[in-house]
Amino acid sequence: MITNKPKTEPFYLELGQLTSDSVRHLAPSFDHLPPNPYADGEFRLRRYSRFSIEQGKLHHLPSQAFVQDESINHFQGNVVRSYEEIDENIVKDPAFVELFEHFQKMASIVDHTPIEVHQLRIFADHKSAEVAPEGVHQDGFDRIGIYVMQRYNIQGGNINVHLDKKSPALISHDFDKGEFVVLNDRKFFHSAQPIKPVDGDQGYMDIFVLTANLVH
Repeated sequence: MITNKPKTEPFYLELGQLTSDSVRHLAPSFDHLPPNPYADGEFRLRRYSRFSIEQGKLHHLPSQAFVQDESINHFQGNVVRSYEEIDENIVKDPAFVELFEHFQKMASIVDHTPIEVHQLRIFADHKSAEVAPEGVHQDGFDRIGIYVMQRYNIQGGNINVHLDKKSPALISHDFDKGEFVVLNDRKFFHSAQPIKPVDGDQGYMDIFVLTANLVH
């Protein structure tokens, strides 16, 4: 269950689940993700935006390209990637705001902190597809939240949390229906199992990933 207890540093990890109403509001938007022109476009569709939250109100920040250092992301490191913004109809939905409120509260993020959000559909069409081609990794932020909104016609896709890059999974779960993990990206590593369709046709999983660096 979602916990609202006050936190002191260092924050480590929280698990929770969005309401079924929130999932019902947000899940259909994944059906309208645009093509992804980059290397992971063979198995991932994506939108990307930046926001801050202030007293429960979401503020859309200016667009910018997304890039990760090669030392963090060996799959697409140092590639400057530009994605379409998350659809404004979703941004205005109270369920989308709830997503950020949970992340802010659980990860001890103060108002005005820039929060990046990736909206992803990871799909497997008649074959296995990598959910996290980076392997066991960190994203290079202070805090990350992984929210799995829905899974369709797939097996695999467990989200794994590791104590270090070479350790076995401390947590491994097939997150679904708004279940999420929020964690300290400086303390933990994460990975995900590949997915493949159950009956040979296309299957997919829909995920929001939120990331932030702390502002002191």
